[in-house]
Amino acid sequence: MGVEFEEELSSDFARCIGCGGCNIPCPLFNIDQTESSGMRSRIKILSMLSKGKIELTEGILRHVFTCANCGVCNEYCPVGLRPFDLLVRARGSFIDMGYVPLVTVDIRNSFRRAGTPIGDELVKGNWLPPDFQPTKNSEVLFFAGCWMHKAIEVALNTRKLLEKISGDITTIGPSEPCSGALLYVLGENDLANDSKRNLEALISELNPKRIVSGCSLTARIYSDLGFMNLSSYILDAIRYERIKLGKMKGKDIILPIPSCGRDSSFLEILKSFNGAKILDAPEWLCCDCGFTLIYRTDRSLFSRWVQRVLSLAEELGANHIVIEDVGCYAMITEAMQTKGRLKGIKISHISGFIMELLK
Repeated sequence: MGVEFEEELSSDFARCIGCGGCNIPCPLFNIDQTESSGMRSRIKILSMLSKGKIELTEGILRHVFTCANCGVCNEYCPVGLRPFDLLVRARGSFIDMGYVPLVTVDIRNSFRRAGTPIGDELVKGNWLPPDFQPTKNSEVLFFAGCWMHKAIEVALNTRKLLEKISGDITTIGPSEPCSGALLYVLGENDLANDSKRNLEALISELNPKRIVSGCSLTARIYSDLGFMNLSSYILDAIRYERIKLGKMKGKDIILPIPSCGRDSSFLEILKSFNGAKILDAPEWLCCDCGFTLIYRTDRSLFSRWVQRVLSLAEELGANHIVIEDVGCYAMITEAMQTKGRLKGIKISHISGFIMELLK
């Protein structure tokens, strides 16, 4: 199959010097450091396609669309290519040319059938009272995000925590739309833009003073909508003493798993606790809704990444893993079929972790 990219995109591919800097923070490359797992291989393949040196196959298409979608490689390119942004543009170009990879079809179909890319079985708002109705002009609109509706215990803890910080909290509820952030990074621009417009209309109708997102990917991709990441909001509450935290009991050695936006708020929250040792997370250790494609289409690969995380925790002597993003928490606990512990290591979402320490 022939491929013809826009001239600017082809020119950007040609600027790659093949140094492998983009592999350094790549979560998939760091599972076993196989070249084909990293971002460099994807950019090289796209460059060869643009020059007509190879032809497009379903296998190549799958490879281009299948990564962790963390975007961390953008910060590691010495010539400023922003490899992940190039990948997203290439995906959109493939779809515009009519080349839709089989690996994304289930996600696209789930979105069209159920309004969410994470699976048809999702019931939104099942953690809210049956008679819940969103309120207008509230202090905070909490955009839960798809995975929050699946991880009910996280949703309940997050709602309780937000109510302690500010009593004037509302959410969209059962009619909350998917933001489209995952669809955007997968190149599904038309579907993503429709989702974004729908969300913008609801936000305008509810007219909140502030929007807090439980989905880290949404806050990362749609910063123009004024989303504030949940961790940033919690950190402000700690700084201005709207909530007070007690001292941790025991000697927790915590391995943090931040979301992939590289917002430092999550780590600052953990470091504010007394009585815990916070380990330094390597560059590749991040996770959010961007991992959903791998989780849904290659559970074995996702499980290998989790095992890599657990091996790291054991190497560093951690007895507690605290996760920032709800999607990451839900995927890990579902994949390992556990609640609360993995190989003797306690696992918590940041909301539950804080709720246990509130004075």
